[in-house]
Amino acid sequence: MPVCANAPRPRRTRHGRVLSLDADLGGLSLYDLVAADVDFLAHTAGGVFDDDRLNRVLRALTPAEYAVVLAYAEGEGTTWAEAAAYVGATNPDAFGERVRRKTRRLAAEQNRRAELARATAP
Repeated sequence: MPVCANAPRPRRTRHGRVLSLDADLGGLSLYDLVAADVDFLAHTAGGVFDDDRLNRVLRALTPAEYAVVLAYAEGEGTTWAEAAAYVGATNPDAFGERVRRKTRRLAAEQNRRAELARATAP
Protein backbone atom coordinates (compact mmCIF):
# COMPACT_ATOMS: atom_id res chain seq x y z
CA MET A 1 0.00 0.00 0.00
CA PRO A 2 1.59 3.33 -0.99
CA VAL A 3 2.02 5.84 1.79
CA CYS A 4 1.55 9.56 1.09
CA ALA A 5 4.60 11.80 1.06
CA ASN A 6 3.22 13.87 3.95
CA ALA A 7 2.47 10.82 6.13
CA PRO A 8 4.31 10.71 9.44
CA ARG A 9 7.37 8.53 9.58
CA PRO A 10 6.76 5.21 11.27
CA ARG A 11 8.28 4.63 14.67
CA ARG A 12 10.84 1.87 15.01
CA THR A 13 10.35 -0.96 17.41
CA ARG A 14 12.51 -3.92 18.16
CA HIS A 15 10.76 -6.12 15.61
CA GLY A 16 9.61 -3.69 12.94
CA ARG A 17 7.94 -0.39 12.28
CA VAL A 18 4.71 0.93 13.74
CA LEU A 19 2.45 3.75 12.56
CA SER A 20 0.01 5.53 14.80
CA LEU A 21 -3.64 4.64 14.16
CA ASP A 22 -4.38 8.30 13.40
CA ALA A 23 -1.53 8.65 10.87
CA ASP A 24 -2.83 10.36 7.70
CA LEU A 25 -2.71 8.08 4.69
CA GLY A 26 -4.10 10.48 2.11
CA GLY A 27 -7.54 11.14 3.54
CA LEU A 28 -7.78 7.88 5.46
CA SER A 29 -6.15 6.74 8.64
CA LEU A 30 -5.22 3.29 9.85
CA TYR A 31 -8.08 3.60 12.32
CA ASP A 32 -10.50 3.96 9.37
CA LEU A 33 -9.13 0.75 7.89
CA VAL A 34 -9.55 -1.32 11.05
CA ALA A 35 -12.94 -2.98 11.33
CA ALA A 36 -14.55 -1.73 14.53
CA ASP A 37 -16.87 -4.69 14.88
CA VAL A 38 -14.33 -7.48 14.50
CA ASP A 39 -14.98 -10.15 17.08
CA PHE A 40 -11.61 -11.67 17.90
CA LEU A 41 -13.27 -14.20 20.17
CA ALA A 42 -15.84 -15.42 17.69
CA HIS A 43 -18.33 -17.68 19.43
CA THR A 44 -19.79 -20.76 17.87
CA ALA A 45 -22.78 -22.64 19.24
CA GLY A 46 -22.93 -23.22 22.98
CA GLY A 47 -20.25 -20.73 24.06
CA VAL A 48 -17.44 -22.65 22.36
CA PHE A 49 -14.84 -20.59 20.52
CA ASP A 50 -13.44 -21.11 17.05
CA ASP A 51 -9.89 -21.47 18.39
CA ASP A 52 -9.41 -24.93 19.90
CA ARG A 53 -6.34 -23.81 21.88
CA LEU A 54 -8.46 -21.19 23.61
CA ASN A 55 -11.15 -23.76 24.37
CA ARG A 56 -8.61 -26.05 26.07
CA VAL A 57 -7.41 -23.24 28.34
CA LEU A 58 -10.95 -22.09 29.15
CA ARG A 59 -12.12 -25.62 30.02
CA ALA A 60 -9.53 -25.72 32.84
CA LEU A 61 -11.01 -22.62 34.52
CA THR A 62 -13.73 -22.39 37.12
CA PRO A 63 -16.87 -20.45 36.12
CA ALA A 64 -15.70 -17.41 38.10
CA GLU A 65 -12.25 -17.49 36.46
CA TYR A 66 -13.88 -17.96 33.06
CA ALA A 67 -16.02 -14.85 33.66
CA VAL A 68 -12.94 -12.79 34.52
CA VAL A 69 -11.13 -13.93 31.37
CA LEU A 70 -14.12 -12.99 29.21
CA ALA A 71 -14.50 -9.63 30.95
CA TYR A 72 -10.81 -8.90 30.38
CA ALA A 73 -10.96 -10.02 26.74
CA GLU A 74 -14.08 -7.99 26.00
CA GLY A 75 -12.54 -4.82 27.44
CA GLU A 76 -14.63 -4.59 30.58
CA GLY A 77 -11.40 -3.92 32.45
CA THR A 78 -8.01 -2.69 31.36
CA THR A 79 -6.35 -4.81 34.04
CA TRP A 80 -7.08 -8.24 35.43
CA ALA A 81 -8.06 -6.64 38.74
CA GLU A 82 -10.60 -4.41 36.99
CA ALA A 83 -12.01 -7.40 35.11
CA ALA A 84 -12.32 -9.29 38.40
CA ALA A 85 -14.04 -6.30 39.99
CA TYR A 86 -16.41 -6.11 37.01
CA VAL A 87 -17.59 -9.68 37.59
CA GLY A 88 -17.98 -9.06 41.33
CA ALA A 89 -14.96 -10.75 42.90
CA THR A 90 -14.66 -10.05 46.63
CA ASN A 91 -10.90 -9.37 46.42
CA PRO A 92 -10.43 -8.26 42.80
CA ASP A 93 -6.69 -7.57 43.03
CA ALA A 94 -5.78 -11.02 44.31
CA PHE A 95 -8.36 -12.88 42.22
CA GLY A 96 -7.45 -11.05 39.02
CA GLU A 97 -3.77 -11.80 39.57
CA ARG A 98 -4.54 -15.45 40.27
CA VAL A 99 -6.56 -15.76 37.06
CA ARG A 100 -3.83 -14.01 35.05
CA ARG A 101 -1.16 -16.36 36.37
CA LYS A 102 -3.31 -19.45 35.89
CA THR A 103 -4.20 -18.62 32.27
CA ARG A 104 -0.56 -17.89 31.45
CA ARG A 105 0.51 -21.17 33.08
CA LEU A 106 -2.16 -23.15 31.19
CA ALA A 107 -1.22 -21.54 27.87
CA ALA A 108 2.50 -22.17 28.47
CA GLU A 109 1.81 -25.82 29.30
CA GLN A 110 -0.27 -26.18 26.16
CA ASN A 111 2.54 -24.64 24.07
CA ARG A 112 5.09 -26.93 25.72
CA ARG A 113 3.02 -30.00 24.89
CA ALA A 114 2.53 -28.85 21.29
CA GLU A 115 6.29 -28.32 20.89
CA LEU A 116 6.97 -31.76 22.36
CA ALA A 117 4.45 -33.33 19.97
CA ARG A 118 6.03 -31.55 16.99
CA ALA A 119 9.52 -32.62 18.06
CA THR A 120 8.55 -36.29 18.39
CA ALA A 121 6.40 -36.42 15.25
CA PRO A 122 7.98 -38.41 12.39
